[in-house]
Amino acid sequence: MKTLILIMIFYLSILNQANSQFIPPGWYIQQSNVSSTLLSVDFVDNYTGWVVGVNGLILKTTNGGENWFQQVSGTTRSLRECSFVSSDIGYAFDSLSMIIKTTNSGVNWFQQFSGTSNKLTSSSIVNDSVGYLCGLNRTLLKTTNGGNNWVNMNFPDSLNLHSIYFINNTTGWLSAEKPNVAFLDTALFLFKTTNGGINWELQFKTFRQYSPLTPIFFIDSLHGWMVVHLKVIDYSNIFRTTDGGKNWSEYIFGNAGSWSIFFINERKGWAAGTSNRIQYTTDGGVSWVRPNTLPSRHYTSIVFSDSITGWAVSEFGVILKTTNGGVLTDFTNISSEIPDKFSLSQNYPNPFNPNTIINYQLSMFNFVSLKVYDVLGNEVAVLVNEKQNAGAYSVEFDGSGFSSGVYLYRLEVNGNHIDTKRMILLK
Repeated sequence: MKTLILIMIFYLSILNQANSQFIPPGWYIQQSNVSSTLLSVDFVDNYTGWVVGVNGLILKTTNGGENWFQQVSGTTRSLRECSFVSSDIGYAFDSLSMIIKTTNSGVNWFQQFSGTSNKLTSSSIVNDSVGYLCGLNRTLLKTTNGGNNWVNMNFPDSLNLHSIYFINNTTGWLSAEKPNVAFLDTALFLFKTTNGGINWELQFKTFRQYSPLTPIFFIDSLHGWMVVHLKVIDYSNIFRTTDGGKNWSEYIFGNAGSWSIFFINERKGWAAGTSNRIQYTTDGGVSWVRPNTLPSRHYTSIVFSDSITGWAVSEFGVILKTTNGGVLTDFTNISSEIPDKFSLSQNYPNPFNPNTIINYQLSMFNFVSLKVYDVLGNEVAVLVNEKQNAGAYSVEFDGSGFSSGVYLYRLEVNGNHIDTKRMILLK
């Protein structure tokens, strides 16, 4: 009888896995109900987000992506980028020079006049009033009234502008390319402004052998990143600054390019790009981990609403979501045998410095949360936060960034508390 029950549990586990299109263990597919190429994704919190794509496609969710529904954009042009500053106010941009805006969560979209016929390449919407656009043939536009008027900033040099990123109303960075120069000539530049685009300071330059410096991402006035692609050998590097762009360090990124990067803090970030590539870093971009269990797609955009919850989009209507930060190597399924109960083991070694192993068991397919807390009850680390199959699991906790003391680790399954244990970090 017990054997029969275990077989039934195993069967239901596999059935649930198939129904949810689960991709163990970091990302899972959400149902977009479209087959079009998706080009950009943006979320304002863990629940409300939008996706845009070819042929004027706009999708919206209000429950974290469990359900997506289409909105009427009023255009059949491909929308390559979307940006929302609140649950009501957002923009979408086409592959030429069109801007559409909503002020009621996407119920209605209306077109704004950009004032240029040049191709727009990138946007940075700071708040409900201030935003910036850049494009080819030194196109640099700014609005201070929510896009009702876009003013040409008259960038001083005859360059193609490729990527723009502002952290507030006045401080931002802009990548540029000098057209029609020889292969090894200096052609790629990065500029910074601290007065809202009135003046720009050259901070970085390199040769034509690289692709344009795009994308760019900053989390504050000091910490930023940009990706370059070395065309000759089809290889990408990432540059990082910790002093606002005065100095840049270069690190290996990998084959093929990256179309989108996103950092949640100065150490933890993600990148989405060509050839089945969603990568993550936990050391500020010095090293990157690439999972091998994702659908083989070109991923065009990635965004995170907090340190563990994120979405990536690609061709064929694919939307992926993670609830554990997309981390695929922090835990291991150490047994295919199905346990008869949920359990949490004592970590070993204990005390530890700086690493320790935590084992736990699942009796069936469930949503699992394993978190670490300090003695005051403050959450300090998320080790697991996703759906997992039945089995025995092992996860490593790295305490190198924590001070000595007593910590608690807590296992929950489907929101139900299973067990909490103590561990001691001694340095």
